[in-house]
Amino acid sequence: MSTSARVSSSSPVASRPGATAALPRWAEALAAGPLLAFYLATASGYGHWFDAGEMVAQATSFGISHPPGHPLAGLVHGAAVLLLPFGPASYRVAVASAVLAALAALFLARAAAHSYGALGLSRRLVVPLAVAAAWLGAGASAWWLQAIRPEVYALQAALVLYALERLLAFEARWPGGEPGPVLAAAVAFGLALANHHFLALLLLPAAAPSLARAYEVFGRRVLVLATGLVGAALALYVALPLRASAGASLARGDPQTLRRFLWVVSAEAFQGNAGAGAPETVGERFAEVALLFVEAYPAPLLAAAAFGFYVLLRARPARRAGTLWLSIFVVHVAARGWLGFVRDNPDAAGYLMPAFAAVAVAVVASAALLVRALGRTPGFAIVAAYAVLVSSAALPVTTSRTAGLARFRDTDTTDHFLRRALPERAVVLAHDPQTIFSMWGAEAEEGMRPDVTLVPVPLLAYPGLAEGLVARDPSLRPLLAATLLEGALPVDELQSLAGVRPVLVELDPGLTPEVAATLVPEGCLARVLPAPATAGDRSEAVRELRQSWARRDARFAGSRDLETSRRRLWRSYLEALWLAGAGDREAAREATARALREAPREALLLELQRALAVEGEEPVDVTPFTLRERPR
Repeated sequence: MSTSARVSSSSPVASRPGATAALPRWAEALAAGPLLAFYLATASGYGHWFDAGEMVAQATSFGISHPPGHPLAGLVHGAAVLLLPFGPASYRVAVASAVLAALAALFLARAAAHSYGALGLSRRLVVPLAVAAAWLGAGASAWWLQAIRPEVYALQAALVLYALERLLAFEARWPGGEPGPVLAAAVAFGLALANHHFLALLLLPAAAPSLARAYEVFGRRVLVLATGLVGAALALYVALPLRASAGASLARGDPQTLRRFLWVVSAEAFQGNAGAGAPETVGERFAEVALLFVEAYPAPLLAAAAFGFYVLLRARPARRAGTLWLSIFVVHVAARGWLGFVRDNPDAAGYLMPAFAAVAVAVVASAALLVRALGRTPGFAIVAAYAVLVSSAALPVTTSRTAGLARFRDTDTTDHFLRRALPERAVVLAHDPQTIFSMWGAEAEEGMRPDVTLVPVPLLAYPGLAEGLVARDPSLRPLLAATLLEGALPVDELQSLAGVRPVLVELDPGLTPEVAATLVPEGCLARVLPAPATAGDRSEAVRELRQSWARRDARFAGSRDLETSRRRLWRSYLEALWLAGAGDREAAREATARALREAPREALLLELQRALAVEGEEPVDVTPFTLRERPR
């Protein structure tokens, strides 16, 4: 006999096994309201690194971001920019993320209520436990960062968790009830496909048993109708060719033809970066995924989550809910580990938002077992349930202090050096995607420096990108044609263009020695000289570089953002390589020392420092110290 069957019907834990447990309005407000307030208070007015600048650029023009295009996010974020009456565009998009993340927490609370109701708990106990699950899931640092910056993951989590809540509502009434919850889940699934189709597809293994039961009860008609609703939601992808043909300022992939449309939607550009194509081993990737959960929750909570999954699977009425949540956790963790690029990547945490929801539900499920054990003593169970709720509040309070971006302005500070201080009519050849996205965002938000032409070197193969640049600036045609043909920046075309207008290059390990020989540092970038740089050119540029270091240090003083620190480390490392290769060992030692202040134990930097300790004026062979790309 199950534990729930032994509980007296007069007990506060008694409830019809499998019955749905709807939350009252005040509990829903309690689940989402405080979190929304925290999110809004800790959101950044200056976006953030990674894809944030591109998301802002997409929102300001209702445009097309990198594959798969994210048409729903473009519409939602664009509406936020258009309709919200306060703040810069980056903050308005961050507000949209905050609202959507709070909605995801609300749907998590509802889904948890269905799960705990299936354990046989009364509504008086389900309410505080469901809210506690919402706070534990949405209060984790990995979830928090998706709620306070411009990104697509809060929208995705809201849609996925709504679909899960509807499936659990259907399961709670099975074999009776109506097909409405299944159809509502189908609409949410279709919208999720129109936002981030890969993440949406991860919902199918968890949803499959519910769909099978819906077919058993309602027949083929409900599945046909659900498929039609998914297809209707997918019609949002029509926004991609429509916005491209309308001349949206951001239209990655230019999907005006069927071939280009499929290139964007299939995310062909990223298909080689997963599985065996990911840089780390399988073990390293899954260890990094595990680390995200270890950093978010103390070890006792993770142990409680493991036991909570067992509790949900062990109780027969809750088994369907337990299977669903365990499937969500396993599938999302497996998918993220397979994709790779996990370490220090907030997007990886965005992929795992439903998995964090599953862990939170399981943690509180283990506490529910204790609450149920106390149910024989009047009042004890209710006190215990609200004690769980109060305890769970500690996580979002702590996270708001450690993971917030309210004081973040490093992208705006970087824009001062990367764009505002550039010479007139400059051409900037950028290599780092974050530099590219940041400049796109600044240009879209502020109309900053329209005279500057940005050439995103690693994205030139995107359909229509090079053609669009040439259409706006015909003088780039020889340079871009030769770059695409040779797969590297061509020296002759760079120097020819530099003879008529300023040409600046972002330092990159892939620059050829011939190109490096034409460069002198200028701010955060390097200027291409029409002729090979002389010792006098370099000497003057190094003096300016030292002054640039002082200006940058002053502007970044007080920054505690980890990604900013990594970017400063990378730039100092590249400057050290260039200076060493040019033979200026003294300046190279200074740049290496700057990099070591960001990463004192980095072995490669320490080896470079030892190589530079040898006195001399000849160039240093930097090949042994050169990374192919910035570490992830």
